[in-house]
Amino acid sequence: MFNTTHTLVGIAIARAGTDKWARNAIATAVIASNFPDIDSIAGLWGTATYLEHHRGITHSLIGVPIFALVVSAVMHLFSEKFWKTYAIALIAMATHPALDYLNSYGIRPLLPFSGKWYYGDVVFIFDPYLDVVLFAGVHAGFLWPHRRRSATWISLALSLLYIAARVELHNMAVSQVRQLANIRDADRLAVLPNVNPLQWDVIAESKSQIVRFDWDAWSQVRVESSVTTLDSAPQSGIIEHARTTPDARAMFRFARFPVTRLHKLPSGYRVTFMDFRFYREPAKTALATEVTLDESMKVLNEQTSFVQKIN
Repeated sequence: MFNTTHTLVGIAIARAGTDKWARNAIATAVIASNFPDIDSIAGLWGTATYLEHHRGITHSLIGVPIFALVVSAVMHLFSEKFWKTYAIALIAMATHPALDYLNSYGIRPLLPFSGKWYYGDVVFIFDPYLDVVLFAGVHAGFLWPHRRRSATWISLALSLLYIAARVELHNMAVSQVRQLANIRDADRLAVLPNVNPLQWDVIAESKSQIVRFDWDAWSQVRVESSVTTLDSAPQSGIIEHARTTPDARAMFRFARFPVTRLHKLPSGYRVTFMDFRFYREPAKTALATEVTLDESMKVLNEQTSFVQKIN
């Protein structure tokens, strides 16, 4: 989720009553609720490294209580109540992967034992409706301090109801999409959230091609103007060799719907590995790794970008 949501949830946790446990509860909760994204610093070493480490150990079942201990150890200097500060940090930090699970980027909660990704697919990575509900509760607490706790609990309850509604809408959209004749034979299907709770991004993968389109759950129709179809290059020695590069391995560990493109160059080959979730038809860009090889299969260059040009 976007960090505005994590921050608002952290404030709400403190305002809901944990601010009675220790001093500087709001600061503790806000820092803890955002702390798992400290792994974004991996982006300084390139996009492939970012893919390897973002939503990694700091978002895992083992990492959360350990890193909450780190946060509380620092904040204890200002609160003087270590275990109550730890409780605040642990609750706030645990909400971070829980919220991140709700979107289609996914989390790896079983690290370091398993790198398997899990996806909730119900809430868009930036949800303004959720933020408005949370902000309203926080703002009401500032306007009416004597109603602060009740306003916070109401906003948290409404947030949970909103998430539950999106879960139901997702289930409804999945059921509707599965009725489409050209989808029934798909090997894999994902119905991904959009900002609009009634609009869903559908990806259907078969052995020969992968299709993506928008689905309107209210009118139960496919938005034909949004249909994008890509064919993946058949496996070959060239592609297998390109897959051995560090960037390509990182891409395939991350990609949920990998698509491969192979182009012959005057003096070699260009192999592109993309994640179809992040393909943008108008701009012809995607999250992708591009590997260039010469005629002898020597790797000349590899680069990974969220806006890699797809030819």
